[in-house]
Amino acid sequence: MLLGILMLTTVCVPAQTQRQSMARWIGKYPDAKFFNQPQIKGPLRRILTRDDYESITDYNLMIPIKRVGDYLVAYTSIKYSLETVDSLTLAYGLKDSAVYVVFQKGDKIRKFSTKNNEFNLPDGLLEELGLKSTDPVQY
Repeated sequence: MLLGILMLTTVCVPAQTQRQSMARWIGKYPDAKFFNQPQIKGPLRRILTRDDYESITDYNLMIPIKRVGDYLVAYTSIKYSLETVDSLTLAYGLKDSAVYVVFQKGDKIRKFSTKNNEFNLPDGLLEELGLKSTDPVQY
């Protein structure tokens, strides 16, 4: 019994510590330090092309990271993109460490996730990622 409790403790503590370390980013800007966190950098390198991954440093206008439910949401855009809106939005799952990324250039949206590019997320988070309209449908 004691062995079972010890094993559960060693499994649960790292996950809890990881969540706490990522939660400290709430209210801070998604700078290079944020994107170099192992919980962010590793998944991004796996799901993005090399060009997309390297382009992250181009996004220089940042809004503080906020918490939406059990997710951290980071917004960045290219400051002087005059002709179109160039933005990158990232969501990090505090419970499952999943990473969701949305690139927007004008009307074109490309999305990637560590969940086989699936975005089965709460409506509020989809709105934050720019994937669901907040406007009511008008007929």
